[in-house]
Amino acid sequence: MKFGLRNIRRLLRSVGNPERRLRTIHVGGTNGKGSTSAFLASVFIEAGYRTGLYTSPHLVRFTERIRINGQEIPEDRLVEYARRLRPMIEATGATFFEATTCIAFQYFADEEVDIAVIEVGLGGRLDSTNVILPMISIITNISLEHTEYLGTTLVQIAREKGGIIKPGVPCVTGSTEKAVVRTLRRIAERRGARLYEAARRVSVNVRDAKACCVSFRGRRLTVSNVCLGLGGTFQVANACTAMAALDILHSQRRFRSLFRRIGVKTIRNGFERVVENTRLRGRLEAVGRTFLFDVAHNPEGMRALVSALPDDMRSNCVAVFGVLQDKDYKTMCRLLGQAVRHIVVVRPRSPRGLPTSRLVQELRHLGVAHANARTVRHALELARRLAGSESRILVTGSHYLIGEALGILGQRNA
Repeated sequence: MKFGLRNIRRLLRSVGNPERRLRTIHVGGTNGKGSTSAFLASVFIEAGYRTGLYTSPHLVRFTERIRINGQEIPEDRLVEYARRLRPMIEATGATFFEATTCIAFQYFADEEVDIAVIEVGLGGRLDSTNVILPMISIITNISLEHTEYLGTTLVQIAREKGGIIKPGVPCVTGSTEKAVVRTLRRIAERRGARLYEAARRVSVNVRDAKACCVSFRGRRLTVSNVCLGLGGTFQVANACTAMAALDILHSQRRFRSLFRRIGVKTIRNGFERVVENTRLRGRLEAVGRTFLFDVAHNPEGMRALVSALPDDMRSNCVAVFGVLQDKDYKTMCRLLGQAVRHIVVVRPRSPRGLPTSRLVQELRHLGVAHANARTVRHALELARRLAGSESRILVTGSHYLIGEALGILGQRNA
């Protein structure tokens, strides 16, 4: 992992700066980046725009990261881009993510997408995606994560995330934390950009919390009784942030003709058909009658997951759980342990995977029933035996864990 924009700029320059030919939306934040990006991309797809979507990490297949209208980049195209870029990758010592970002921009430019939604990888200021000049920047929320890279306080992390705010480019945030909003506002003022708070720009009326049926009213756009295609009440905030971004873009005179096809019908259909349009996975995703998958990979994500668990799973399900070493696993163990009856721990297949001995020690301290699995396949087998025929199985934690488990269950495509 290397932070900085020098390598990505050299890579992009070597292939003719494809990012300059793209209309983009840049999405950063701690949690909800992927969902917010997917909501936006889905709306554009419904409106008939050729829409690129760049997200990370992938779950099952690397090509999931780079999609146009929900379709992954073909493997032969990916191989050809990588082959052509390889000499410059070796010359610069570029990282995996820098090379992937360059390939995504090349592919979107070559395919002449109408718009590309670009998710930040990590942080913002020095992230490889931060070479674009977007139409709008989005910062979903900010909480303590990756503190060894981004800072140990919310204000420090906000400064890094706020690095995607560009001069003269509007920015919308879903954060309601006063210190965070204040920090982002100062950055925006210094750069001559306007910061909008999603909750102030768009009013939300939750009609049916269990079904995630919501009405949104913005300054220019209003849509009623939308049943969000992603489960969990926490998705309301992500949809609100996406709605605010659409409302702001619609009000910008320079983009009015571009977004003339965005209206009530396209927003409703986009929000409801988000999974079908974008193939987003691992967000309260049910697989058959037994499994529920969610990439709750930090305390805030776990807190949101626990609050959104279906009634029939509360205190009556078995969880398969594993995280990376840089996560606050103790808080996550406590939250998950209060919501399920048994936890099967496993180390994600990553060099940064947290050893199960640490999870076992913490769960023993908390008095939570647990079992230790050797592999993800073993963890799924243990969970099936512990759950029996009466309980469901929750698979949560690292993206690596979710991806491997989906692959084992034969769930390669959404």
